[in-house]
Amino acid sequence: MGVKKLKTIYLASPYGFSSQQKEVLLPSFVTTLQQIGLEVWEPFVRNNQIDFSEAGWAYNVGQADLKDVVESDAIFAIVN
Repeated sequence: MGVKKLKTIYLASPYGFSSQQKEVLLPSFVTTLQQIGLEVWEPFVRNNQIDFSEAGWAYNVGQADLKDVVESDAIFAIVN
């Protein structure tokens, strides 16, 4: 039997913009979603390879996020 591929979920939230929320709140959401068998795509982690000092960085982040949204199986949004 083949390896079962986890369903991917794009975790949309404002928590990555705040270092405190990124360190305190965001990990519990990621862990909980992983514990129920999901592969979590958290955009602030997935975009950490982008050089924010280069021109066009915002466009590159937007394109990477769009690609992840399209390729994920679902979107989980934290709205507060």
